[in-house]
Amino acid sequence: MLETFLRDFRYGVRMLRKTPGFTLIALVTLAVGIGVNTAVFSVVNALLLKPLPYPEPERLATIRVSGRGSAGVFTNDTAVDGATFLAIRDNAKLVDAAVEGSSGWGGGVNLFAGDRAANVVQARVSEGYFRVLGIRPFIGRGFTPDEDREGGAPVAVLSYGLWSRVFSADPSVIGRSMMLRGEPYTIVGVMPQGFTGGGEADVWTPLHPSAKGEGGGTNYGLTLRLRPGADWTQASAELDRIASPVFQNQFGRTPISCSLVPLQTGNTSEIREPLLMLWGAVGLVLLIACVNVAGLLLARSSARAREVATRMALGSGRGAVIRQLLVESAVLALLGGAAGVLVGWVVLDGLKAVGQDVFRFGYPIALDGRVLAVTVVVALATSVVFGLVPAVHASRINVQQSLAESGTRAVAGGAGGWPRRLLVVGEVAMGVVLLVSAGLLVRTFLQLKSLNPGFDPSNVVTATVSLQDARYEEPARIAALFDQTLAQIRRYPGVEAAGVTLGLPYTRLLNMGFRPIDGRVDPRRGTIANVSYITPGYFEALRVPVKEGRGVQASDLANSAPIAVVNEEFARRYYEGRGAVGHHINTMGAEREIVGVVGNTRTTTSGYQGYNDPLVTPPIIYVPATQVNASLMKLVHTWFSPSWVVRSAGSIEGVGAGIRGAITTVDPMLPVSKLESMRDVQSASLATQRFMMSLVLGLGLVALLLAAIGIHGLIASSVTERTRELGIRLALGASTEQVVRAVVMPGMTLAAAGVLIGGAAALAAVRLMQSFLWGVTPADPLTFGAVAATLLAVALLASLVPALRVVHLDPAKTLRAE
Repeated sequence: MLETFLRDFRYGVRMLRKTPGFTLIALVTLAVGIGVNTAVFSVVNALLLKPLPYPEPERLATIRVSGRGSAGVFTNDTAVDGATFLAIRDNAKLVDAAVEGSSGWGGGVNLFAGDRAANVVQARVSEGYFRVLGIRPFIGRGFTPDEDREGGAPVAVLSYGLWSRVFSADPSVIGRSMMLRGEPYTIVGVMPQGFTGGGEADVWTPLHPSAKGEGGGTNYGLTLRLRPGADWTQASAELDRIASPVFQNQFGRTPISCSLVPLQTGNTSEIREPLLMLWGAVGLVLLIACVNVAGLLLARSSARAREVATRMALGSGRGAVIRQLLVESAVLALLGGAAGVLVGWVVLDGLKAVGQDVFRFGYPIALDGRVLAVTVVVALATSVVFGLVPAVHASRINVQQSLAESGTRAVAGGAGGWPRRLLVVGEVAMGVVLLVSAGLLVRTFLQLKSLNPGFDPSNVVTATVSLQDARYEEPARIAALFDQTLAQIRRYPGVEAAGVTLGLPYTRLLNMGFRPIDGRVDPRRGTIANVSYITPGYFEALRVPVKEGRGVQASDLANSAPIAVVNEEFARRYYEGRGAVGHHINTMGAEREIVGVVGNTRTTTSGYQGYNDPLVTPPIIYVPATQVNASLMKLVHTWFSPSWVVRSAGSIEGVGAGIRGAITTVDPMLPVSKLESMRDVQSASLATQRFMMSLVLGLGLVALLLAAIGIHGLIASSVTERTRELGIRLALGASTEQVVRAVVMPGMTLAAAGVLIGGAAALAAVRLMQSFLWGVTPADPLTFGAVAATLLAVALLASLVPALRVVHLDPAKTLRAE
């Protein structure tokens, strides 16, 4: 068997070398199909399939809370409140539990060590967090129960990266003090290289879990490890018995059910659907590539009809012929797979660059051994998929007739069948599905991008700074920081306006309750709105129009009457027909008079009051930064970081350095965590939509190219096969136009059939991606019409190019050659 295989292998390599044009086209087609599949599988493998980088990851779990509240069915995969966690920690016998507090949406925190200031990602975790994950510190230790309680000693554990970057990997760092969030912390440990927890943490500190304050809401991410001897069913039942009554008592949702789910499943619940959808899309591209190569092999098998007939006449059976042709397909597929690894490596780098704002889990994504093994399996499987039909087709020839015929008549005898035509219809249909999906995502992205932002983002630079800092717990100190830095920034050449805000447009804003004092809403019923503090100059920096009344002014000081400015959506919703200016609301710790109404600005979905769109214009309340009390200021800075917003009269080049310099001059221990233009902020808000659109559009264009190659190959073979027939037609008086039309029509007919079948399939397929669409229906006629027109135009071009060879056909020479 081995000798036979090696003989077939050597023969197959020789045959591929004899037809370099065919081999090159087939290899490129397979490399693209296998390469994109390899790249996307690398992401799927790293995030969904590969075990978490912890000991016994199959015993790690999180919680799934499900039930029915006033708003309907809800699920909460990983977040619990403090009371639920404490009940699990103190009463569960079958699981070891730990939690991580939310780090908010404002970026990192301030670290100062020696003479170096840095903005770092802090993770606040309960005692036992490292134990539950099964990771021991590289040097030092983790936290003790005494440190993880109110009043416990301020201690910190460093990541290996932070230890190397800031402390030069000094092993004597244990016991040393550093300033974190403006307070002294003692370093007690360093984690191993590569460990960043569930995200990208630089430093860990004790959480001090509580049922009050932060623990009063579902702000804790729960991690559980099954104890030795416990199984999932028992542990899930115990968790439900302990946690459900507590959760139900806290939030009044009934009935409540709590269960265990694998930690990896819980951590990836939000990205699982888009990733699997993309994996299905690249699988479709691979199938199209296989269909394309199968079509090429069918055409090639026709040209080899005499060769196959000769072998069979000399005693070779059908099985031996099929085996030989399948070995050739396997060689072709393995070479394509090797090239596909290189393509996948390039595509993966592009995926990570485009999706860096989408996939942030701290897990390495690379072409590892598992991915390469899958690539080999895929290559071998594709060899069967695209090689079997041509092999069987080639073995079904009439030996006597094939040996008797010669020239193009022998060729025509094998290539005129339906298998290849059906393959072309199939790849066109699959291309329609991908192109329709891509078109709908493009329409969605363009719709979102074209929305009026409500302000002018051009020539605006933003700088974000963490004020979750003990040195900035007093409003007077914060006001002084804002005033001094803004004064320096406004003196910078070219600066037109500058201000500070707690939340930028196109980002998530603070949700907070307010109570109308004299509005039409029942004053006993609280209401939720987005709330942001700002300084004078903020509306001017973004050119947000004041529609009624006034904005925030320098005279709105801490000892002045509390005021608020609301946006048009707030005024419309709560003061329709009466105007909002002059009314009073209670929010941010004070009763405030509404003194102005400004235009709406876009934000990301805040998850309340039925907003499910990616970008919305919800009700927003703006209050002066000077009129927020100390306790509220400390609370909001736990979750959000303020941003300086600066408008330049011209180019923004150099403005960022001016902002950073002003902040550093006022406080050298206050690092800027993020410096970006407002255009960048706007672009980042659509990162997920851009990623999905870019990848599916790229796959759709590949499918379009492959379909064009398939149609071109079919028509080119047809011209070769029908040379004698076409020469006779021309000799009998047919015009060149008539003959070209006769050649082109089969390709157009097959393309039209593929478009019709693909359109029906696309109608069913795109409903699976309805959650990713906005402003366009799954059955959007414009998208379907544009895809159909594009494919038919490409099919016409792909058919016309080989058909024009008929123009140069000499009937007399053709007949003499026959």
